[in-house]
Amino acid sequence: MNARLQRAKQMMQTGCVSQFEQDKFRVQSQTDPTKTYVVSRTENGLVCECKDHETRKADCKHIKVVLNVIMKNKCYQNNTFRIMERAKLQLCKFCDSGRIIKKGTKKNKSGSLQIYKCKDCKKRFTTNFGFENRQFDEGIITGALEMYFSGMSVRDISRQYKRMGIKISHMGVYKWIVYYSKLGSEYVDKIVPRVGDWIRADEAFIKVAGKMNYLFSTMDDETRFWLIGEMADTKFQHQADKLLVSTINMTQKTPRAFITDGLPAYASASKKVFGRNTYHSANVHIRGQMNNNKMERLNGEIRDREKVFRGLKRKDTSIIEGMRLWYNFSKEHGGLGGDVTPSEAALIKVDGDNKWKTIIQNASLDKIHE
Repeated sequence: MNARLQRAKQMMQTGCVSQFEQDKFRVQSQTDPTKTYVVSRTENGLVCECKDHETRKADCKHIKVVLNVIMKNKCYQNNTFRIMERAKLQLCKFCDSGRIIKKGTKKNKSGSLQIYKCKDCKKRFTTNFGFENRQFDEGIITGALEMYFSGMSVRDISRQYKRMGIKISHMGVYKWIVYYSKLGSEYVDKIVPRVGDWIRADEAFIKVAGKMNYLFSTMDDETRFWLIGEMADTKFQHQADKLLVSTINMTQKTPRAFITDGLPAYASASKKVFGRNTYHSANVHIRGQMNNNKMERLNGEIRDREKVFRGLKRKDTSIIEGMRLWYNFSKEHGGLGGDVTPSEAALIKVDGDNKWKTIIQNASLDKIHE
């Protein structure tokens, strides 16, 4: 973890930031309590009026504090969190400095990569964040991810690439899916979605190592954002407490209404976790005002993908998290007008046409800075 991020984490403990306009934040100085700095949101990201940012063109500690506030939704409720394309930022991979210079190129099977050197930390790096030391470039890898979660099997993807003159085994594709599903989901799960006050829950059967299991899920009614997916061995003996606790932790709020089917586990968990102020509707129907059709649509997506990968090998696989990542951030939802993803409805904007690439690059850099 670089020094600026360490200082930013210390500042986060003190509540030193306040929002006074839609795109402006005031951050208290760490060394002088009487002094503040204004951080503004622009199309090119956050900018600060402090000397560190003006000199290094970097993400200073004040910007990092504000970024955390927006990520955790501790700001105006209609503020969008933006996952930016790293190509637009041009910052050092290690210290976030903007004082970088070109320093030659590096060749691989996909072509040439530009090498940069940071004038501040003196380290060298390339900008293929998250795809370093890979035999294939990010377009081929992210294309495989999109094809898999859109309904193609790993063998079909391997055959499709073979027709294009690209030789990659089906196990190679599978390893990409497992690795990048875990990397991407760990990053996006740190971002608090802007959701409504109604939460839905349901369960879908799914095979694990040849045995029937159930995937319990919660979803925001307003944005269709798939919040939590939890695997269970049984349906009627499963306790849903952990599912609802995880839902509160992700949304940072307790719902006003909770819509489910008549499974007893939901009723007991709702009383225990959400409390009496949350209305629990367990008497849902196929038709009418109070139904769970929105949740059944998500279950349909899950079952369609389950047919493709023909069950899971392990209950703790990251493929379920990858499916949730794809559903929220890449799939445009018909119930939202057909051209909006659940993440966009929940005010999480991902730059660029290749959402997988943007998320993976930011996830990789976030891991470096942990």
